[in-house]
Amino acid sequence: MPQHDLTVRLWGVRGSYPVPGPQTVRYGGNTACIEIRSGNRLLILDAGTGIIPLGEQIIAEYKKKYPHNNHKLQVVVLLTHTHHDHIQGLPFFLPAHQGFCSMYIFGPQLLGEDLQHTLSISMEPRYCPVRLEEMSSEKIISHISENDILILRGPEDEPYLHKNHNFNGSVEIRPHDLKVSAYHSYAHPKDGVLIFRVSVNGKSIVYATDTEGYTGGDSRLINFARDADLLIHDAQYINEEYTDPVHPKQGYGHSTVDMACEVASKANVGKLVLFHHDPAHDDDLMDQIESYARRLFPNAVAARENMQLSL
Repeated sequence: MPQHDLTVRLWGVRGSYPVPGPQTVRYGGNTACIEIRSGNRLLILDAGTGIIPLGEQIIAEYKKKYPHNNHKLQVVVLLTHTHHDHIQGLPFFLPAHQGFCSMYIFGPQLLGEDLQHTLSISMEPRYCPVRLEEMSSEKIISHISENDILILRGPEDEPYLHKNHNFNGSVEIRPHDLKVSAYHSYAHPKDGVLIFRVSVNGKSIVYATDTEGYTGGDSRLINFARDADLLIHDAQYINEEYTDPVHPKQGYGHSTVDMACEVASKANVGKLVLFHHDPAHDDDLMDQIESYARRLFPNAVAARENMQLSL
C-alpha cells in the first residue's frame, strides 16, 4: 500500500446542527470534524458530532495495538471556534475519558474569553451530562492565534507551539514535520474563526470553514491558501438562499458555492471540497450543488461523511 504525506477523512460535514436520517444517507448528518494523518501522527480539526465515531475508532486501534493499556495515547484537537456545531461532540469523545490519553486542545481566544473556561462552561451540568473536569484524560488546553505555528513531530513528542513566528533561530522546522499555521478571519460573527493550513513535505491542506466571501474574493484567504493541494471551504448556501428577499443569509458568516469556487480558482488550489452543508440540503440537492460547482471549478467535490483523500 503506498505511503502518503497526508491522508484526510471527513467524519462530519454538516453545519449548524446534525441531521441524521434517510435524506442524508449519502452525504451524512454529523457536524464538523476532520481527521488528518501523516505517518503515525494524528490531528483532528473541530469537535462536532463527527468526533464521536472517530473517537471510537481511535480507541479500537489503541486497544488492538496496546491490549493492556500500557502506553500513552496522544490526541491533538484544533478548534476553529467554539460554536456548538464545532464542539458538541467533545463530551462524548471516548479518548477524553481514558486515563492513558493526553489530549491537547488548541483554539482561539474569542470575545476575550479563555478557551478552557469557555469549554468548561459549555459542559456545565445544566447543559451537559459530563463536566470537562470529570473527563479522565490529561487535558492540555492552549490558545493558538494568527501567526502562531504548531509543530507535530513524533506521536510521542509533545506538540510544539511557537507564538508569533518568534523562533529566535532555536527551532528548526524540518520538511517531514507536520506544521500548522493559522490566520484569524473576521468573516463569521461575532468574533471570527481561525483558518488552518496543515503542511508536510511540500503538501498542504487549508481548512476554511465558517467564513463568508467578499466581492471579488476573500483576498486574505486567497493568499493564505495559495497553491494548496486541497482546500476544504465553507459552502453552506446556494445563491438563491444567500440573497433570498424574505430570509437573506448575508452576514451569517457562511459562503455560497460560488464564493468557495472563486477562492479555489484564484488561489490555484489542486482540489476543492465543499464543506459545512446546510442542514436543509438533502442528498438530491447536494448532488445538484456538486454538479454546479464542477462547472465553476472542475476539480470540486461536495464533502461526504467518511470520504477519504490522500496527498
